[in-house]
Amino acid sequence: MAGASWGDETWKDDDRVRVLHGEDVTPWKSFDDCCGAWKFPNGLMQFLIDAGFRAPTPIQAYTWPVLMSGKDCIGVAKTGSGKTLGYLLPGYENGPAMLVMAPTRELCQQIYEESDRFGKPAQIATACVYGGAPKGQQLRQLRNSPQCVAATPGRLNDFLRERSIDLQRCDYLVLDEATGASELLLDMGFEPQIEELSRYLPPVRQTALYTATWPREVKQIASKLTKDPTHIQVGCEDSATANADITQHVVKVRNEGDKMSFLENQVFPDLQRSLGAALIFVKTKKARLRLACTRRESLGFRGDMDQSQRDHALYAFKHGKAKVLVATDVAQRGLDIKNVQIVVNYDAPANMEDYVHRIGRTGRAGEKGDAWTCLYDSETQLTT
Repeated sequence: MAGASWGDETWKDDDRVRVLHGEDVTPWKSFDDCCGAWKFPNGLMQFLIDAGFRAPTPIQAYTWPVLMSGKDCIGVAKTGSGKTLGYLLPGYENGPAMLVMAPTRELCQQIYEESDRFGKPAQIATACVYGGAPKGQQLRQLRNSPQCVAATPGRLNDFLRERSIDLQRCDYLVLDEATGASELLLDMGFEPQIEELSRYLPPVRQTALYTATWPREVKQIASKLTKDPTHIQVGCEDSATANADITQHVVKVRNEGDKMSFLENQVFPDLQRSLGAALIFVKTKKARLRLACTRRESLGFRGDMDQSQRDHALYAFKHGKAKVLVATDVAQRGLDIKNVQIVVNYDAPANMEDYVHRIGRTGRAGEKGDAWTCLYDSETQLTT
């Protein structure tokens, strides 16, 4: 389908769609296609049009009809392709209650913001539940009987054990970026937490899983939680496929000095000539602190910061108060920060799935971006 017309857009090679499992799907290629019996109400589509959307994205056009028919669905598409609205809007219509699980606090908060914005026309209230923050405010949100809950599994399981929430009315479950291939997520115990959570859910429900990568660990989670799902694949069927809007570069280095010289001579001058921002990934807290201190406009971001520090760093970066964010892998999954022009793998990621998620913080929603990866001779070239 490369080159085919798509609303006001043109499909690229990485927008080709395949139905890998399940019946053929007739996509809803326009917002007019999305309205009518057993579809979305006109008002909700008009809200999207008023918000500046011109047509459903490929992942939305193919997964919306599957989910609105009540079937389980697996949606695999590149970062920045509209997956969040792909699962939220059907959940608003298929309720009474939707639970969206995410592996990190930041992705959970981002889902909450999207649901709070787009759920209001459908009179959907959303609660946000994640660790590292006081429980009181989150409990108050839950006691107001929201129709949608965005949560990380650790904090939600805490509330379930305390019987502060009952999921027996939850008939629509979503796992967003439930990638278990990353060492970070394995260390966090995401998959065992999801398994514990599933014991509190009703056996009869609709389940959707959306992800940018499709490694073996994700397939295992999907097989346990879904029933005969329709699998929609946008782009290549490989387990890890980078966004074609991202120009990928490799920088061969011999030592830390070479890495710093590259930043000073290439990345920082590029930023000065543009309005964009840079996200720099490092492996260790020590490296993060060293880099964050090299430039006045830089901020650090890591998993062991308390929630207020993380919120402050992300707020400053999103709103242009800092042009450089130096982060560990906690920032690589699902974050949608509009102005990221450059991603730098100062330290190479552990595997291809992590690489795709990292560089996917740029080149989002049709914008162009650059990804630079510093590699020693002994390291494997990770670009696709």
